[in-house]
This record gives sequence, C-alpha cells and structure tokens, in this order.
Amino acid sequence: MSSNTPISTALTKTINVSLDQYQRQIHLDFHTSKYIEDVGRDFDAAAFAKRLKDAHVNMINIFSKCHHGMSYYPTKVGTQHPALNGRDMFGEMLTELKKIGIRTCAYTTVVWEEHIAWLHPEWRQMKKNGTFADLETSADGVTVQPAGWKFNNFMHPEYIAHIETHLKEVMEYDIDGFWIDIIFLHPEGGWSPEFLKLREKWGLMEDTPKNQTLLENKAQEAFAKRITETIHSVKPGLSVFYNTPNNRYTDGSAGIMGKSDYQTHIEIESLPSGFWGYYHFPRMARHLSHKGKDWNSMTGKFQKMWGDFGGIKPQPALEFECFRTQALGGANNVGDQLHPRGVLDEETYDLIGAVFSQVEEAEPFYRGSTSIPEIGVLCPNYMGRDEHETGKSEEGVVLMLEELHYDCAILDDEANLDAFNLLILPDSSVITDKMAKKLQNYKGKLLISYKGGHSEAGDFKLDHLPLSFEGEVSLYPTYWQTNTDAGFEATGERVFYQQGLEVAGGDGVQTWVHRVLPYFKRSDLKYCSHFQTPPKERDERHPALLGNDDFAYFSDPIFHEYRQSGNIFVKNIVRQTIERLLGKPLVGEGLASSILSVPRRKGDDLLITLLHYIPVRKALDIDVIENRSSFADEVLRFNRDVDTVQDVSSGGTLDKVDGGFALKNGRGRKLLKVENFFS
Repeated sequence: MSSNTPISTALTKTINVSLDQYQRQIHLDFHTSKYIEDVGRDFDAAAFAKRLKDAHVNMINIFSKCHHGMSYYPTKVGTQHPALNGRDMFGEMLTELKKIGIRTCAYTTVVWEEHIAWLHPEWRQMKKNGTFADLETSADGVTVQPAGWKFNNFMHPEYIAHIETHLKEVMEYDIDGFWIDIIFLHPEGGWSPEFLKLREKWGLMEDTPKNQTLLENKAQEAFAKRITETIHSVKPGLSVFYNTPNNRYTDGSAGIMGKSDYQTHIEIESLPSGFWGYYHFPRMARHLSHKGKDWNSMTGKFQKMWGDFGGIKPQPALEFECFRTQALGGANNVGDQLHPRGVLDEETYDLIGAVFSQVEEAEPFYRGSTSIPEIGVLCPNYMGRDEHETGKSEEGVVLMLEELHYDCAILDDEANLDAFNLLILPDSSVITDKMAKKLQNYKGKLLISYKGGHSEAGDFKLDHLPLSFEGEVSLYPTYWQTNTDAGFEATGERVFYQQGLEVAGGDGVQTWVHRVLPYFKRSDLKYCSHFQTPPKERDERHPALLGNDDFAYFSDPIFHEYRQSGNIFVKNIVRQTIERLLGKPLVGEGLASSILSVPRRKGDDLLITLLHYIPVRKALDIDVIENRSSFADEVLRFNRDVDTVQDVSSGGTLDKVDGGFALKNGRGRKLLKVENFFS
C-alpha cells in the first residue's frame, strides 16, 4: 500500500498489532502548565532512555502534546511549551529510545486540551442548557477542586481538521504508533450544533439515556474511522489506540466495539487505587480479551491515581496488578508522570524494574498459551441503563466465580455460545433478538438470576423454560432456606437483602431453595428491631431457587447482592448450583477464596497461575496491597486424575497428598504446569 493511499473500510476493520514482544510498557504523563518555567531543565535523553532500559521497559507512550495544550516539539500547528524555547524534547526522546530498541508511541489528546478551548470556544462541547461542558471534579471523579478540564467537541469539522494536521506533523518523526486520549462526551454534553445534526442524521432525536449512549458510541466510531484512515494514508504500519471508557453491552455492536474496529489493539485503563478499584479490571479483561485483538492493561505506579506527584505504591501491589494481567493473556502498561524538569523518579523505576524483571522471566511460560474459560457470562450492561448498578452485577458474578475458581468469559450477542457448557445470565442481562436466536439452539446448561433473560421491553425471552413471572416481591428483605430433600446442604433461614421477583415453576421443576417471607415490610409506622423484620413463613408458591437438570433460576439479584453486601451464604448456594449443572472446577476446587487461580492451555499442557495477594481496605478511600500472602497448607485439586504437577517457579514438583497436591510454602505467585493434561 502506498503511503498516500487511504486505507479502505474493509482493511481498517482488520488492522491489528501484536503486543507479544511488548509486554512491558510505560505510559508517561506530562500534563505541564505553561506557568512552570523550568520544563526540561535537567532532561538528558540518553540517561532517560537508559533508565527505562534498565527497568526492563520495551515500549513507551511519550508526549507530543498534553492536556494543557502544550506541545513538546517545535510545532507550526499548535503551541510549544514556552519554557522549552524551541527545544525538541519529544524528538530527543525518540532518537535515544530508537537507539536501544524501545518501541515508541506518540501521545496526544483531543477532548481535554485547554489551550485550544481558550483559543476556540466555538470548538467546545455544549450542555443542553447552552453552557460549556467542564469537568466539575478532579480526574478521580470525586475531589471537587478548581480548574476542571474543559471539554472540546471532537466532532466539530474545524477541530477534526486541526487534529489531522497535528497528527501529520507528528508523523514527520519516526514513531511506531499513536496513543490518542480522551474521545468522549461530557455526561451532559452532546448538544453542540454538530451533535444536534448527528442526532437528526442518526435518528436519535428523542432525548433518552439510550440515545445519548448511542450518540456517543456512533460519534466515537465515526471519529476513529476518519482519524485511522488519515494516519494510515501517511504511515500504514502505525499502531493506533483511542482512549475512551471501555463500555461493553449485551449488544455486541455497541459500546467500545464500534471504535475498536478502527484501532489496532485494546487497552484497559484500570488503576485499582483510583476510582476503578480491584474488581473493575477482571470483568473488563474477561470480556475484551475474547474480542480477537491483542490487549493490555494499564495500571499505575501511583499511591492513588493520575496526577499523584510523589505517590508510589508497594511492590506487592504492582506485582499483583501486572501478574494478573499476564495470567489472563494481556500485556502490561504502567502509568507514570514525569517531573517537569525531565528526570525520571529513581524509586519509581526501581519498583517498575523489580516487577517487570519478573514479568519478563515469565514470558516464555505464557507465550503461545490460550485461555480456557469454563463458563460463559452474558454481559449484564445494556445501553441507557445505569451502568453503576448493572456493573455491580458484572463485578459480582466475576468476583464470585473467581473465588469459586471457575474461569469465565463475559459474552455479548456476537459470541459463540457453543464453546461453553454453562451459560450464566446475571441479574440484568438483556436478551437481544440476535442472542435470542442463539439461545434457541444452545445445548448447554443455563443459570439465570432475577431479570436476566428478559428483553429490553421486559418480556421473558426463554419461554421454553417452565417458569411463570408474577411481579415483584412485596415483603422484603426475604430469607432463604435450602431444600435438603433436593440435596442441598442444610441451613437456617438466611437473609437476602434486596427485592426479588415472584416466580413459580412448572412441570419438572424442583424447588432447591425456599423463600421465607418476613412478618411485614418495615415502614415508619410498622417496624421491628434495628434493621429488618424477622422471618415468619415460607412462600410455598414462589421459591428463591428452582431448577432441574438443564437450568437453575434464582428469583433474586444474587450477583448485585454479592457485590453490594458480600453475602457469603449466597455464594455457597451458587457453588452447589454450579456443581450440579457443570461439575467441579477444572482446577482449584477448595483453595482459599483469596487465591486467584487462572488455567491456560499450551499445546496439550495445562498451565496454572496462582496469585495470592489480598487487597485490604485499611484506608478510607482505597484498597491497599502491602504484602504477598502465603500458600502454606493449601491443597491444589483437579477435576480429573493428575500424576505430576511441576512447580515452574522453583523447578521441582508438588508432593501428592490425599485428594490433590500440597502447595507448601511460597508467597505471592506460583507458576505450575501439568504436561499432557489434554492429550
């Protein structure tokens, strides 16, 4: 393809980049005010590059332009940072990094670009009330402070043309790719004239949450398509990534996947010490890692999150974050922030080097392996619905399955369901027409909770199942009591806090868990004790869990409940239910719930990663991992006979004990292999 030939839509949708050789990446922020006067004063490009190499870094995103709108090279398009006085800091970095073989991607930003917002207010996003759209908080979404970033309109034709000119100028350098930041609407944005025209063009004139989501998705896709074609018309080989929230929906054609067609790989920004938390990344990874593109996870070295000058996390925390990504098949990208004077923080790169050296050492172990999820989970998010709430169900189901040691994949209606013997439809999974057709031919087992299995309009789409829906429970919180005659472990009456549905079973359906109702629903006039009314009597018609050999249905939102209140009793019932439908997990049954076990297949061999790091909420705002936890007294079990387990970490083998293999000692991570497991 010649450098001046626009890439076709068909080719654009197939572009990809292999991150196999770029497992150890740095994302280097440099959002530097024009009022800082000594930018680059101590910068030494050769020392900069050597420090990265010593820290085992093999790829870096470096700044051509920052959120303040300052460029770090002599630009004719934008505004160079005044303190540089014409110095080409960006070019010096590129030259030295190229010499030592570190791949370089040019960072630039779009929606948050302060200087352009001041120069061209006509290019800014507008709210419905006609005012400019600004970020009212810090980037953590919580801290209210002055100077929230202004939102530029990424669909304004003049601004798009300006961005294209800027990108072409940067492509005069020998870069390997682009990392293009912040392509999204303000939550109340989307009312600039350009977006009003797009609403009309795309039939989104009704002001609804779903249409707002569709507007943003379609605009992101249109922007990414145009910019990728522009980039590849000049340099076809460049990698391209657009940073937006990774929204995923049951409808596989919506959310991130629209723009994803026009980027070479997928990145999951998820700093556990920021607002994301430690349970955001696994649900993202278990969806996006199955979309046919190479991917990485971006965490940070920060004690808290972006903009945290001087903050640095404990080494065990960064180990867990990077080892977890590697175990799930992704590359690692660690965020850092360069001081304005241009010298990398020594302690930061001692930390990163200590972790990246271990990542590098494990790369041959993982290379050529594939994931082998046992359970498919239909994504519970749907356009226009409150993703803060549906996301709790998604986090809840992944968290529960990880603790029970079942590997899973989050699916949308583009997925092949036949790859899974068990499909879970969690609390709010909407059945699209495409998914309904696939479910008609699905031969595996089903586990459904609450409103999973319903259409967008609220109709139950799995009408071949003998279930009748009769409304919401009026008396709650309710209580669960297992049916021991059905083989469940005996329990007392255990509370379920959230409101569920009244569902009755038909022929061939057995009650597995009874629902027990309280005396009355608590009100200002009628109440008992501190919190909830005690249980009174069983609802014989509407059980909490019913099923047969082919399916199980929970009448209550079990996964939202687990994420919200950590109801361990519910997890125990789910464990027994999955064992009935699917059997015990491939590997890991009986391990402590705090141990993450990830199986992968490499040829006929089974690879097992065990990670034991425990996030502790000892700070008011964030979870902290300060220590590696032990594997002592744990026993590794399989769902079939195994003769030998190699401990790749130590070079020996595990001792066989009654029912499994003794893990004995060790902390943090164990890499294990069972040869010919699948032969």
